[in-house]
Amino acid sequence: MRACSSMFLIMLLTGLLCAGRQAMACSSCGSGGADPVILNPYENHKLYLGVSYQSGFKDVDHRGQSRRSYGPEHKQGLDLAYAQRLTSRAFVSAVTNFGRNSYGDQSVRDRGDASLNARFNVVQANIAEPWIPQLQILVSHRFALGRSIYESRRDHGLDVFGAGYDETYLGADLWYGMSTIMFGGSVLVGRPDLASSDAGDIKPGSMQRWIGTVGGLVQDEVKLIGGVIQEKRGAFALDGDQQPDSERRTHDLFLTMETLYAEGSNYRVTLNRRAAFGENRNAVQATVLTLAWMRAL
Repeated sequence: MRACSSMFLIMLLTGLLCAGRQAMACSSCGSGGADPVILNPYENHKLYLGVSYQSGFKDVDHRGQSRRSYGPEHKQGLDLAYAQRLTSRAFVSAVTNFGRNSYGDQSVRDRGDASLNARFNVVQANIAEPWIPQLQILVSHRFALGRSIYESRRDHGLDVFGAGYDETYLGADLWYGMSTIMFGGSVLVGRPDLASSDAGDIKPGSMQRWIGTVGGLVQDEVKLIGGVIQEKRGAFALDGDQQPDSERRTHDLFLTMETLYAEGSNYRVTLNRRAAFGENRNAVQATVLTLAWMRAL
C-alpha cells in the first residue's frame, strides 16, 4: 500500500511539473514570466508563433536524486499569442497552445492550457537616459483547458497537456535595455485554485519564480542574452491533507538570441536546460529548444 501511494505521488508530481510550466526564456527580455509576447513602445499589435521541442527527460525526486522519467520521451509544442495595446503604458495578450507527446512509436496530440495577461509600465525606459530602467507590473491568469495528469488514461502520461488547475499570477519586471550591456530581473508569484479529480480534491502549493538576465547586442539589431530561473512551489494537499515531501524547487539556465528589427518580422531562438544546477527537488530535467516568429501589425 505504501509503495502504491509513493508511486501515485511520483506520477502526480511528474504531471504537475511537466504540464504546469510553459516553455520560457526570461521575463525581463520579454519572453515568458507568464506571457511570451511583449509589445515594444512603438508597437500596438503583435502576433507570436512559437514551436518547441523537449527531450532528455529525467525525474528528480524529493531527495534531489535523478531517476528515469515516467513521462513521454519527447514533447513538441505550438504556442499562438496576440498582444493588443490599450494605452501608452498598458497592453494585454492572449496565449493558447497545442502539443504532441511521444513515447516509442506512440504519440498523442491535443490542446493545452490558455492564458490572459496584462502588463502596465510603471516606469518607461528612455534612450536619452539609459540608466533609468523599464519597470512593469504584470497580472496573468491561466485557464486549465488541457487534459491533466488527474484525467490521464494513457501510459507515460501521453495524453497530459494541461496543469489541471487554474492559476493567477502577479509579478514585477525590471529591465535595463538601453545600454550596450542589458540586464534585469523579474519576480512572479502564482496562486493556484483548488482542482477536483478522481483521486480527490487537490490544491497545489503557491509558486514563486525569480529570473535574472544579462546580455547585449552581438551585432546591429541582434541581441544575445542568458540567465537563470529559480522556481519554488509549496507542498500540495490531497483532500485537505498536505502531502509530505511534495515541495518543489528547480534551477534552470537559458540562452536566447533575438532579432530587433523595427519593421517586419522578428525571430527568437531559445535553448533552455531545466533543473540544470543547484538543489532541485521534485523537478523534471529536460532540454528545451524554442523557435519563435513575431510580427508587429
